[in-house]
Amino acid sequence: IKDIHEASIDILENCGVKILNARMLSFLKERGLDVDQEKQVARFSRRSVEDALSSVPERFEVFDRTGKFAFVLGDGVPKIAAGHNAVFWYDPDSGMTRESTVADVAAFSRICQALECIDVIGVPVMPQDVPDPHATLLYGVRAVAENSTKPIYFSTDRCSVNDSCIELLQAAFCGDLKNQVYGICQLSSTAPLYWEQGVIDAFFETAQTGVPISLLPEPIAGISAPYTLAGLLTVSNTEALSGIVMLQLLKKKMKLMYGNSWTTTDMSSGAALVGSTETTICRIAAAQLAKFYRIPSHTTAPNSDNHEHDEQNAWEKTFSQFCAVASGHDLIVNCGMFATGLTCSNEQLLMDEEISAMSKRIAAGVNVSADTIAADVIKQVGPKGDSYLTSEHTMKWLRSDEYLRPRLSVRGPRAAWVAEGGKDTYALAKEKANELACTKGGRIDKERAAKLAEIIKNFEGARK
Repeated sequence: IKDIHEASIDILENCGVKILNARMLSFLKERGLDVDQEKQVARFSRRSVEDALSSVPERFEVFDRTGKFAFVLGDGVPKIAAGHNAVFWYDPDSGMTRESTVADVAAFSRICQALECIDVIGVPVMPQDVPDPHATLLYGVRAVAENSTKPIYFSTDRCSVNDSCIELLQAAFCGDLKNQVYGICQLSSTAPLYWEQGVIDAFFETAQTGVPISLLPEPIAGISAPYTLAGLLTVSNTEALSGIVMLQLLKKKMKLMYGNSWTTTDMSSGAALVGSTETTICRIAAAQLAKFYRIPSHTTAPNSDNHEHDEQNAWEKTFSQFCAVASGHDLIVNCGMFATGLTCSNEQLLMDEEISAMSKRIAAGVNVSADTIAADVIKQVGPKGDSYLTSEHTMKWLRSDEYLRPRLSVRGPRAAWVAEGGKDTYALAKEKANELACTKGGRIDKERAAKLAEIIKNFEGARK
């Protein structure tokens, strides 16, 4: 960790980062940083990095749409998010992918509302059935806000879209968005080592709103970063640190997340990979780096590069999610997605939620106390004594969180399974998804829904 940190400082001080934004370059120069306006490169001193890191909050509270406290990010308990930003939707009836729709996002959000282990909803797809393709994310954010009370996670590289997304959050939220977190915005650098103009414009605007930013570098091993994992992590870390400095200079103590989402490359085919063994190793390393910096961390999981709901999908997702949870990431985003993040399905969402619940339970370990050791109960029953089946101690712990209750997993004798239709996990997920998609527990009121529609209408009108 220290070697990667020191290498990142060396790169920031002696190589610098390209920033395609004149306003930011001038701002950094005014703050005493070494800026080459002609080459559009800024160099960041060790002192500037250390000052910025010292002012980032180690944790922050998050609220649901009603203004009710939901959880703390950075408290050591991983939070799970569904989505986000796929393109295609998997049709369970045809077994084929198709273009995604706003209705898909709405149904997905209603399912998320009902799932215990989903804490945050990322916009699952960029819906394709909208009148203005530049507004596709806005329709997605609106569909999530209208159909669930859970906090929202979104990302874009366009400042105008980012501003309108935040406006949608403000219109949907019953609390004080300036001081309470209801949504988190993801903004990404471009590897290797540069920031595009629209993203930096969004830095300036978002810093004034109270909405936290997850800084998410996305380097590709062997293409936009060294092929080695340590080199891949160093490029990602350098870009993240440069973003942290810029945002803390814009607003001291601004809430941030240390995001990380790398892609490895299958050099024999050129395929980009997000579910590979190596990306999962990087998830563990990135959690350690975030803890070193004392910043809440965000990563992507559960991930798979397969195009079907099959065994490869299951093992890649299980490894990636368990390692993300067990290494201590604070926010883990991507439930419901597969095919290298391009495709989404409600069935995958339900299976991923169960993988997430299993991962969290394993990571939680054994609760050891006088009550759970139950020495008095053991002595009372004694050698070859009565069954524990009817003891008060068993009844007390029966419905606790000591054991994970399965959502979809098949248990029991084969005869019972056959009698109930002999359905595999995917078939069970399909049934459950259809049931949950019809729920109405998270619907927004008509007045706020009208405000959301007006914001999108104004965005589209301004473009014309």
